[in-house]
Amino acid sequence: MRIIDIAIRKLINGKTGGAAALIFALILSFTAFSGRILSDSLFLGANNLKERLGADIAVVPKGEEESYQGIILSGEPVECSIERSLESKLIAIDGVEKVTPVVYLASLNASCCSVPIQIIGYDPETDFVTTPWISEGYVKDNKDGSLIIGYNIAADSEDTLTFFGRSYEIRARLNKTGTGMDKSVYVTFDVMEQLIKDAREKGVSFGEKDDITETDRITDSYVSAFLIRVKEGYSPDQVTGTILRDIPAGVVQSKNVFSSVTEGIGVISDFIRNITIAVLFIVSFVTALLHIYRVENRRKEWAVYRMMGASGNWILELIFTETVLLSIVGAVAGVGLGALVVFPFSELISEQLKLPYLRPDLLEIIKGVLFSIGLTAFSSIIPGIIAGEVAAGTECYVLMREGES
Repeated sequence: MRIIDIAIRKLINGKTGGAAALIFALILSFTAFSGRILSDSLFLGANNLKERLGADIAVVPKGEEESYQGIILSGEPVECSIERSLESKLIAIDGVEKVTPVVYLASLNASCCSVPIQIIGYDPETDFVTTPWISEGYVKDNKDGSLIIGYNIAADSEDTLTFFGRSYEIRARLNKTGTGMDKSVYVTFDVMEQLIKDAREKGVSFGEKDDITETDRITDSYVSAFLIRVKEGYSPDQVTGTILRDIPAGVVQSKNVFSSVTEGIGVISDFIRNITIAVLFIVSFVTALLHIYRVENRRKEWAVYRMMGASGNWILELIFTETVLLSIVGAVAGVGLGALVVFPFSELISEQLKLPYLRPDLLEIIKGVLFSIGLTAFSSIIPGIIAGEVAAGTECYVLMREGES
């Protein structure tokens, strides 16, 4: 019978004495797999955020800079208004290529959600941020009064959502981004007009009530922010300086949002890597002691093998094979446990970290599985060799004498 067959049979029958070593292998694999998936998800979310930001600069009401970042990163509902008359001044600034206004309105508890969600209004005539991510078919066939919803928004059974007592048809759902965009609803300014009027009837205000009549288009007077694309050859810093000098508003640069995100992810990624390395060394050391202990407890078994003509190298190979098999079984269990923790609670993890979080595709998950199992198996090599040498290096008569005692 081959050594691998003997080792597998002993493992199945629970005669290896390696239960404790298996648990430590599970811990290492769980740490490696969970850490890798978490790190990959954060970096994917950050890269997707960079692609989706679209604008180089956001001009917001003074004091609302952090609120704007909250909308982008975690979809935190916010309401703010700024005079739309500033749009013409922004367009006239040297270095500005495009300007598009947006409106942010927080719903009451909508039919889709247990908490208020962010409604984002965009101007189809000037938009260069939201429209590129909507299918061409929807843009051409957009019905009045319809919505675009983020990936995490749950629709009613009839593909509608109700806001402020009025139902709206859902026309499209955006792909998952791993950002606050997944928790937002997108509407044109025409739909936003109706939403704002309905909101006011429910006690949710937008803009200055006194200077707007019932017949006025509110979005002609007030919006929440202006998104700006900078001309090629100009730097966002240069344009930002001009805006801060000439416009009474706050400014948020997309590159600063992305930099703060990548900085936070870098800290978490370094922490995960350091924890994994520390666990690797600890597990390798502890399992070496555990394997030596289990080998010492099986001296009578080694004596029988030696009496049957087995060489020291044969015993070494058997112990080494058992050690690696134990680590692989523990690694598979650790990956399974990691998957049960990371995947079902990905949304909760994203909310707690307040960072973009996008689950890797199947290929990357498979790479994470192979990496975790491979690392755990690698950690068993030295302990397996040491334990094997301990048994193989003991003389036959010593094994027999100690086996009889």
